[in-house]
Amino acid sequence: MANLVYIKEHKEKARITPIEVFPDPKTAIVLTYQHTGAVNTPIVSVGDTVAIGEKIADSKERVSAPVHSPISGKVTKIGDVFNSCYEECSEAIWIENDGKKTMDKTLTPISESELKSTSKEVLLKIIREAGIIGLGGAGFPTSVKLSLPADKPIKTLIVNAAEGEPYDTADERLMIEKTANLVRGVRVVRQILGNPKVIVATKVNKVEAVPKLQEAFSKEPDTEVIAKHLTYQQGDASVLQKAMLKYEVAPGKRSYEMGTIVQNVATINAIANAVFEGEPLISRVTTLNGDIAEPKNLLVKIGTPVSNILSQYKVDTKDIRQVVIGGVMMGHTLPTLEAPVTKRTSSIIVFSKTSYKPGQKETACIHCSNCIQSCPVRLHPIMIYSAIMKGDMAKAEKLWVKDCIACGTCSYVCPSKLPLSGTICAARH
Repeated sequence: MANLVYIKEHKEKARITPIEVFPDPKTAIVLTYQHTGAVNTPIVSVGDTVAIGEKIADSKERVSAPVHSPISGKVTKIGDVFNSCYEECSEAIWIENDGKKTMDKTLTPISESELKSTSKEVLLKIIREAGIIGLGGAGFPTSVKLSLPADKPIKTLIVNAAEGEPYDTADERLMIEKTANLVRGVRVVRQILGNPKVIVATKVNKVEAVPKLQEAFSKEPDTEVIAKHLTYQQGDASVLQKAMLKYEVAPGKRSYEMGTIVQNVATINAIANAVFEGEPLISRVTTLNGDIAEPKNLLVKIGTPVSNILSQYKVDTKDIRQVVIGGVMMGHTLPTLEAPVTKRTSSIIVFSKTSYKPGQKETACIHCSNCIQSCPVRLHPIMIYSAIMKGDMAKAEKLWVKDCIACGTCSYVCPSKLPLSGTICAARH
């Protein structure tokens, strides 16, 4: 049994700060590839005029999710920019805002009264055309995740409301402010999956969110809100499933094969917006936190440059040591502040030069086994790391490198400061 490591949270101010609507960018930079799966191709050209919510890039491959314009205006450039989803540069579409707020109405919503008579095929098509992906970090296309074999019935839907990342509070604010919308989204997913039991899994320290969730879901059939003392690692879907249902998926297997689907609350919220409002995934709630005076939770348009956000709140860029996007444990450091917000940007965490304290330099492994004892999926990180460093990928695979959940705990506990998690994650891809 792994020793699940406690990681201190820094959420006191952010979790009590209501969601603030961030102004639309003057220029949106929309990455064409933000999901896990096939790469999209632009379906617009430089000089084209686009509307809010208009599809601008897509793929014919099954495992894909289109992207849409978050603003109305003119396409001024198609080129490369840093992609925080993959830590590399990739294709993006620049759109100059015309201020007209022209809406595209291609996506046709349904009413709540129509839900029970709407087929799962229609619902899945709406979700796919809305470009919805897993917003908890993985970025897998939601329509594909919910398109399951007929011989694999789902018994339990776990709504992941744990939000483990130590600085992130975007999901917590959704639970507090958009609770009714989460109920609507869960109803959609239940309709698709054949009405399974629902467990809304959250932490006891989300003191404002828990009673709101309990009240909102109290009238939903076969639904339970469970608040537990969860650690950071238990925010991962596979580890959360074990915490809730007392079993884990065998290596090489998927959760749905055991009758379980896990969906993040932000994804659930996006599903409700798409199905009932006809709104594609063009914005998301993200947390601005770290070494700043006033932590925020922002509803921000996807494609907004990070520099715009920092400028709006007068964050002194000269004092910035680093900006981490997507969570300090599992996210990535930005090499440029011109990188845009993506569908997977759960948070923007700022660290200043003035608060920086030089840490210990990397040294040789001291064979303490901390990384092995703390791995939530019982891998041997140091052995995998050593195999990778020697170029022995065959051995790394025998050590189940692909089962790593990229939680970063091994690097966090390593007294030698070895880049265990980063090295293993790079090898997985």
